[in-house]
Amino acid sequence: MALVGNFKDLPLDELLQALGHKEGALEIWNVKGVPATTLYLKPGYLRSLDQKGKPLPPLAAKAVLQALLRAREGSFEFIPQARPPHKHRLNWPLDRALLSLVTLTDELERARDTLPPKEARFQLSPDGVGPLPAQVPCRDLLKAAGDLLARGASVGEIAERLGLPWDYVAFCLHRLASAGAVRPTVGR
Repeated sequence: MALVGNFKDLPLDELLQALGHKEGALEIWNVKGVPATTLYLKPGYLRSLDQKGKPLPPLAAKAVLQALLRAREGSFEFIPQARPPHKHRLNWPLDRALLSLVTLTDELERARDTLPPKEARFQLSPDGVGPLPAQVPCRDLLKAAGDLLARGASVGEIAERLGLPWDYVAFCLHRLASAGAVRPTVGR
């Protein structure tokens, strides 16, 4: 039996907790700024996250989930037993992924007033940084945007290239700057 609803009545975090031990596809649409998205679940895991029929890589999947968790409007339908039509798998433990993303969302909201604007430019720190501690978020963004950050790039450029929301990129660059991995810069 399919489950149909709206985030006004049931936010995504509560919905995922309710569906956590089910297998199927959670189709989500009508979320401002987020294309139609399908989350494939298996008991205890987020199997895959797809947009336009294609699986998203981990960094993009994390950013989309973070945007969906903030959404207060949007429609959904859960289709039991549906499986992804491809072999790509995230296989994220659902409880751990939800906790991590809710924490990230809360931190982003608290930092919103101090986030750098889209035009702010960053580059890798000249003295270099060794491996970042595991608790430093956004290490995956540093890896994905390494070529842009090597020459210096704006928040907006990085967001566009990686297909991520600009506020997520701004938050990550803010955190990476605090860890000493990148630094703000001026000019082109």
